[in-house]
Amino acid sequence: MWLAGTERSKLSLALLAVAVLLVGGVALATANERAYRADRERETRVQADILAASVTASLAFDDRRAAQGYIDALSVNPQLQAAAIYDLRGEAFASFTRRGTALAPPPPGLRWIRGGRLQIVRPVTENGTSLGRVYLATVPEPIAMTLTRHGGTALLVVMAMMFLALLGRAYTALDRRAAELVRVNEDLRREALERERAEEALLQAKKMEALGQLTGGIAHDFNNLLQAMQGGFDLIRRAPEDFKRVARLADVGLQASERGHKLTSQLLAFSRASQLQLQPLLVGEVIEGMSSLLSSTVGPLVEVRCELDAPPIRVLADPTQLEMAVLNVAVNARDAMPEGGLLTVRLRLREVTGDPELEDDLYLELSIADTGPGMGPEVRARAFEPFFTTKGVGHGTGLGLAQVYAMARQSGGTARIASAPGEGATVSLILRQARDQAAAATVEAETADVVPHPAVARTILVVDDDTEVRALLGELLGALGHKVIEAADGPSALDLLSNGPPDLMLVDFAMPGMNGAELASAALSLWPGLPIVFASGYADIAQVETAVGPRASIIRKPFTLEVLNGAIERAAREAAA
Repeated sequence: MWLAGTERSKLSLALLAVAVLLVGGVALATANERAYRADRERETRVQADILAASVTASLAFDDRRAAQGYIDALSVNPQLQAAAIYDLRGEAFASFTRRGTALAPPPPGLRWIRGGRLQIVRPVTENGTSLGRVYLATVPEPIAMTLTRHGGTALLVVMAMMFLALLGRAYTALDRRAAELVRVNEDLRREALERERAEEALLQAKKMEALGQLTGGIAHDFNNLLQAMQGGFDLIRRAPEDFKRVARLADVGLQASERGHKLTSQLLAFSRASQLQLQPLLVGEVIEGMSSLLSSTVGPLVEVRCELDAPPIRVLADPTQLEMAVLNVAVNARDAMPEGGLLTVRLRLREVTGDPELEDDLYLELSIADTGPGMGPEVRARAFEPFFTTKGVGHGTGLGLAQVYAMARQSGGTARIASAPGEGATVSLILRQARDQAAAATVEAETADVVPHPAVARTILVVDDDTEVRALLGELLGALGHKVIEAADGPSALDLLSNGPPDLMLVDFAMPGMNGAELASAALSLWPGLPIVFASGYADIAQVETAVGPRASIIRKPFTLEVLNGAIERAAREAAA
């Protein structure tokens, strides 16, 4: 009875306050959960869209190694549990999973599954044509993170219980606090939407900036090469009787052509239209050969110091990609030292045991250290992620270190970063020894196999859809003493082959209608054992090996007369063996 009157009213108000607090807590937890999930979904969707846009060339040309490079670059993200690329048949084209995870992608779309995991499947299309799908799955959310995120709800429940015991006089103040929290939550939601729009605009700006840098650099380099060749040809035309001068100018033109070849090789590697050309090489010789380029790249304010006195063991790597990796790291170091500093390139042997990424063995470590401001642990953990950059808009794409890591992994090694704020940064490429020197990705014709003149004059069928290139190849082969038969495409070549086999066939790969690999397969069905040399600047190695086997002889355009002669002699010897 004593609860009558004022006391009963207070108890009623307290109970009402508890109910309101509980409802407000649930609403706040729901809003926070929605905001959290929206952020996670947006981040995962952006990563999936970037991966889908990046692997179109890999799927179109069945380049599994390049596709695996993208997957390997994503594997450094600790928030990803699994990632995969699927072709149109639904088969895994490239993938990675963390321990205990199975690849079981859901239907296209985005969904949450038990344990706070997020799965997303995105289509890969090019000009409206479907090429496959990409799949990403995030790691399960730790229970501690869930409890932390919903700690506010638990706090409100405790406070409500305290109000029940005290018959709470603070109901009005707490009610205002709940309203304030709702207002703050709405402000946070609006800020999250604005941040998402800003990040989308930033991503587009990065893509356009990367495209501008790439096209501008290509135009500059190719114009320099064309100027060297055009000037040389103009001088030769004006004085063709001066044989010494003509020879010197021809050497200048050949050097410009070789530089153009290296440039296009780098572009093909950037677009992943060319596989890594793994071969045994001495890293010290590669670094010494690019020392002047390295110095000019970092500029006069940065001192370059090379310590290359490690034992000369050979590693298995692509020399062009290794040069690009070193230059990428050097450019990052230069940007970290705008007022100058020291860049140290060092080689040393490293015994590796019990490493989660590497087999136990003796490796060669190539480290590139700068004296810049260094990185914090958060930046260091994400440095190898594609499109991650700490530079402002217009000053970086976030692709350089991702390519460095992918190159090292595809070469059988790995890349690591050691850094701390104020202590500079050291990027280390740990490269595998070339114990099996026959492990090169393709069988390229080497100048070491070149002989001054062909051992035997042969009848050679030249197949190329470019009239000028086909005529020039005929001239080159004629200069070597061979008889030449020409065909402009695959069907024309098969018509000629139906009358009898030549001694050898020289085939371009990229031709309309029937490409070089398809022509080679048809030719070998007519004349098994026919020697075939592929001459192309853009070739799908897998298709070539399917047509003529793993010992396919491939020379890259542009090539010299000596390289052409060596390829012909090599193919003839292997066919006769």
